[in-house]
Amino acid sequence: MTVAIDKENKTSVLNSQEEDYQVAGRPLFVKLFPELSAAALKAGLDKELALWYELRAINITGCGRLLLNDALAGLVSSFGYTQATAYRLLQAGDGKLWDIKDPPPTQSGSTPSGSDALSDSSASSYRLLRTPAVGLPVVKGVPKPTAPFSGGQNDYSTALPSRVIKIYRLYRVAEWFNIWVGRPVEVPASDFRGRQAKTAWLYASFFKPDGSRAKPISRDSIEAATGVKRRQQQRYDKVAGIKRVVNFAFWQDSQGKLVPWFKTVFSFCKKTGKCKQWQKYRRLGNSYHSRALKAPRGMTKRVNAELQRSFNQDEARLPKRFFLTPGSLIRSSVRDNEAFLLVNKRDRLIKGRMEWCMT
Repeated sequence: MTVAIDKENKTSVLNSQEEDYQVAGRPLFVKLFPELSAAALKAGLDKELALWYELRAINITGCGRLLLNDALAGLVSSFGYTQATAYRLLQAGDGKLWDIKDPPPTQSGSTPSGSDALSDSSASSYRLLRTPAVGLPVVKGVPKPTAPFSGGQNDYSTALPSRVIKIYRLYRVAEWFNIWVGRPVEVPASDFRGRQAKTAWLYASFFKPDGSRAKPISRDSIEAATGVKRRQQQRYDKVAGIKRVVNFAFWQDSQGKLVPWFKTVFSFCKKTGKCKQWQKYRRLGNSYHSRALKAPRGMTKRVNAELQRSFNQDEARLPKRFFLTPGSLIRSSVRDNEAFLLVNKRDRLIKGRMEWCMT
């Protein structure tokens, strides 16, 4: 990807104002993890997790650090927060999904207070730690809606640095919720606005994106997995635009053809004293699809491998046997009655070597 810098601003990249930079590329998307969303809804931490998703979206380079002022500016401009709500949720999730730390010390070795100001040299060196959402050079001519967020650290009259938000990585959050993570989905940031819409999208991420194969599931099973009541599920279906597919049961007859599975329904009328019966199609649970887009798997496979080692650290590891050739593996069954399984590639001690473990 090529990046062009305006000639007038080429010599003052770090000190330029917000109007000089616009983020190039695709629009802002929020990446959601279905398992995390379901666990947060069940634990009542959906607001904090939604904010964690949004902080990750604002942190374009993935360094995991944001200035507090820049994060607040991005949350207000891109996700419809008020300053008070953003402060309250940041405080609620501190120590759970992120850490809010004091700025680094000045040249004198002390952290600046409200009345102290940084010198020009220390202020310019601290700007190197700024969030890339405000300090990235951009392609000239990108429309204004994709520009970085106004109201950040650049808009403050003092040279005092703001506090730093350290966003927890995916492994730490998944370990805190004690769950595994699957393939994420993406939602446009323009749709991820408003409290009801955000909670609805967390709920919708539990379902497969449109075009993927989804299994039938009942409303009771959804409530057990997400903690969302049946009536509230129907409200979220309308807000997030969840597609519902009705499923019917079929069975295979003696000729191998699939035919509908009917069930007989009986009804007794007290006035006439007669019993009526009729047949109706036997239905299965509905399938649901969300409007979210499939996202790349990224580091989910490696994160799950780390989670497996973390969750099973107190259990004994299976003994491993190593064979240089398949022939030596075949001959081992003659010498011993033990069976072996091929070790997963990511769990092998030496990459590329055929390794087996005992069953």
